[in-house]
Amino acid sequence: MTKKNRIEYLVCTLTVVVTGFLIYGLLASQQPLVNDSKVQSFLLFGCLGGFGFSAIVSTIILSVGFFKKRGLVFKIIASVLWPITFGVCVYAGIFSYIPYQIYNIVKIISLIREEKKQKESEDTTTED
Repeated sequence: MTKKNRIEYLVCTLTVVVTGFLIYGLLASQQPLVNDSKVQSFLLFGCLGGFGFSAIVSTIILSVGFFKKRGLVFKIIASVLWPITFGVCVYAGIFSYIPYQIYNIVKIISLIREEKKQKESEDTTTED
C-alpha cells in the first residue's frame, strides 16, 4: 500500500469511528441503559457503534483490495463458497481491525520519516 492509500484508509475508518460514536452515543443517552447514567450510556454505546461500524468498513475495504488482486478461478470458487468467504472476511476484518490500525499509523509515520531523510540527503548532496 502506498502512503496515500494508507492515509485514505485511515481517514475513512476514523471518520466512521467519530460519526458512529456520536450517532449511537446520542441515541443511547436519550434513554440511559447503563446504571441509569446518560454519560456511561453515551460512552459505551458510542464506542460500540463507532468501532463496530468502522471495523465493518475496514473489512469491506480490505476484502475488496484482496479480491481485486486474485484471479478469476479464485473469485469463482469464493463466489460458490460465499458463506465461508463472507465469514472469513468478517472475522478477519473484525479481529485484525485494531492491530491493523496501529500498524497503519506506525507505517505512515515511518514513511514520512523516510521521506524526510531522503529529502535531507538530497539537500546535502546538492550543497556539495
